[in-house]
Amino acid sequence: MQRFKDALSRVPVVPVIKLYGKIAAPTSGYSRGVINYQSVKPLLAKAFKQRRLAALALRINSPGGWPAQCDLIRNEINRLSAEHGNIPVLAFIEDMAASGGYYLACSAGEIYANRHSLIGSIGALAVHADLQTALKERASLALTLHRAGKRKAIFNNLEAASPESLKFTNYMLQGIHAGFIDVVKSSRGDRLKGAPESELFEGDIWLADKAQQLGLIDGVGDLEDVIAKKFGRSARLVDIGPRAGRSLPRVPLGLPTFSRLQPLEASGPLRRPATSLLATAAAFGVDRRWPRDL
Repeated sequence: MQRFKDALSRVPVVPVIKLYGKIAAPTSGYSRGVINYQSVKPLLAKAFKQRRLAALALRINSPGGWPAQCDLIRNEINRLSAEHGNIPVLAFIEDMAASGGYYLACSAGEIYANRHSLIGSIGALAVHADLQTALKERASLALTLHRAGKRKAIFNNLEAASPESLKFTNYMLQGIHAGFIDVVKSSRGDRLKGAPESELFEGDIWLADKAQQLGLIDGVGDLEDVIAKKFGRSARLVDIGPRAGRSLPRVPLGLPTFSRLQPLEASGPLRRPATSLLATAAAFGVDRRWPRDL
């Protein structure tokens, strides 16, 4: 029995956290099934409390989302790793780590993927939908915005985009894009190779073999095999969570986001114009100039 306990005490433990879904702030109450700092932080705390901690593994399957949430999660991972003696962090991409999903992968010192994984989309995106004509024609509804401060609500979906609003949007996008590039360079370092920056950082998406050639990932492989090679077959994987959730519908219009792959649910034919447009108007009312989700 003592020999068994001694052997067990030497078994390395690797907690596994799933980062599945869209990355979005928990402001709407529809946070189940999406990734955000508030939901991930307690999982990280639990992971780093594991005894015989050898490494942290991140399973990633995300098309991206809100930039600040990506940065908060990455910073927390880096902080906890440093506090616990620079515990290695390994990322394993499943179907996709695009945009903010790849930003999260850059929390890891090493990144692995399936051969069919979609990787990259290093850029930033904002969408503006001018709803004023549709509201008037489909719902017989005219809305007027009153301002105190000429640039108040400069970027909203109840007015046509002005030159000033486009300038403001470009300012935000360029700043976010530059921050994303800095994170990738800091994470990947001299492993980035095989392409000029004009190719690496223009929103392209690659399969794993090309991503590895470019230095965006370290190899093709699944979590179990990589962990076994690094820590031995006896290494114990501990599933930290979260439990599977279901994403609820969103109207992803407005502020900049890393995701290029999100559906624009407010576009296309409107089968129930009055109901749909009024619901959209409520979501983008004067008291909610910035959409709650992207």
